Amino acid sequence: MNPLKKIKDWIAEGKAGWHLAGGRSSLKQGKYKEALKEFRKALKARPNNPEILHYNAITLLKLKRPEKALECYEKILKNNPKLAEAWNNKGLVLKELGRYDEALECYEKALKINPKYAGAWNNKALVLKELGRYDEALECYEKALQINPKLADAWYNKGSVLIYLKKYKKALKCFEKAIELNPKNYRAWGTKGITLHNLKIYEEALKCYDKVLQLNPQDDKAWNNKGLVFNELGRYDESLECYEKALQINPKLAEAWNNKGVVLSELGRYEEALECYEKALEIDPEDDKTWNNKGLVLEELGKYKDALECFQKALEINPEFADAWKWKGIILEDLKKPEESLKCYKKALKLNPPKQNTMVHARKNTTKTRQTQRSTKML
Repeated sequence: MNPLKKIKDWIAEGKAGWHLAGGRSSLKQGKYKEALKEFRKALKARPNNPEILHYNAITLLKLKRPEKALECYEKILKNNPKLAEAWNNKGLVLKELGRYDEALECYEKALKINPKYAGAWNNKALVLKELGRYDEALECYEKALQINPKLADAWYNKGSVLIYLKKYKKALKCFEKAIELNPKNYRAWGTKGITLHNLKIYEEALKCYDKVLQLNPQDDKAWNNKGLVFNELGRYDESLECYEKALQINPKLAEAWNNKGVVLSELGRYEEALECYEKALEIDPEDDKTWNNKGLVLEELGKYKDALECFQKALEINPEFADAWKWKGIILEDLKKPEESLKCYKKALKLNPPKQNTMVHARKNTTKTRQTQRSTKML
């Protein structure tokens, strides 16, 4: 090799290493723009270095520039097509962009190169979950955990899929394992709380949310979900306090506005409940449950035509919403439209057949059972 070229390479390597170290330090401190400047300087010295390109891509993702991050991994793979980590990371970026089929192809390439790559199995499962392919996702998590039983993320993610499949007891074991491996994982504590709530183990669910809030006091989702549990226990004042805390942290949390409305309805404070539902619908106008709940309050206030509009809106969003069909039928009956009312009842029965062969009149239900609460999933 030419001695002069050797010296130039040595100098370039030194510059690249210096700027790489500076960029990594800034990245760790959350100074993403400074980190990006350092990585760019490092790339000027070593434009094809896979490590520098990787950290540059991570920084670009932090700055919400996934397309540019994708370019980094494509450059890495052009020069290093057998680098499993690069295929895995390219898959992560494509998932971020919502390009799920392409992301799957990347994970499959990574796993073809390295079938024992637990992280790639875990990430492939995340995409399959997004596509609603839950059984395949579970198989991938099991593969990941066979390779690395201490992969806390895989335990957590497997539990999340089991929740979607309503296999709550199995999900609970997964979250407990994730917490055993990482006791400070507040997401695992929070989702364990959701699982216990679904199993009606309310006091234990409250302990989980308390643990989340000990680790992260500003977690609006945990405050919302803790409020749900207090409502189940009939502790309405404490429930309201939780929703108010959630809304102080995040005034745009539609679920908390809806749930606050449910509690106020249960307390007979209908005008206040109505205000909460209107707030929720300003934030999320496509939520069928909140439209239904607003309709129920308007029905309580005797505003039948307004209530009918709400139930109709809920059904435009979700034509399979049995309760909305039932209540639309009740309102039409009140408005002396028996034929239209009967059609609604039939639709409600078809969607949600009762255990007995009779239609239980919905007016006999309490406000608590009529209105729908919304949890904020921490998955």
